[in-house]
Amino acid sequence: MDDTKLRSAILIVSDTAYADPSADRSGSILQDTFSSQGGEKWETPITKIVPDDALEIQRTLQEWSDTANSYNLIVTSGGTGFAVKDNTPEVGDYVFKAVSALLHRHAPGLV
Repeated sequence: MDDTKLRSAILIVSDTAYADPSADRSGSILQDTFSSQGGEKWETPITKIVPDDALEIQRTLQEWSDTANSYNLIVTSGGTGFAVKDNTPEVGDYVFKAVSALLHRHAPGLV
């Protein structure tokens, strides 16, 4: 049996957390979830915080997925604020559109 662990990455989309990483609460919760629920199947995930900007989201996703050493799973989180620049409550659709533009094959219900 292959002992290679799966690789995951966490992308936090937040202007607030980008300016002050200590403001992010979801990254550590997601990391803990991989540790406690993933058993020995997952490496410790990497986490990156980007501003609420479609190009930054896309660049990071491409960097993590379009390489020989890509990640098995990428989780996105963020967009819970109500600042002027925030796209909340539309952020789900905003991030979806940023991600969707990169997909070669759509899988409704999964993506």
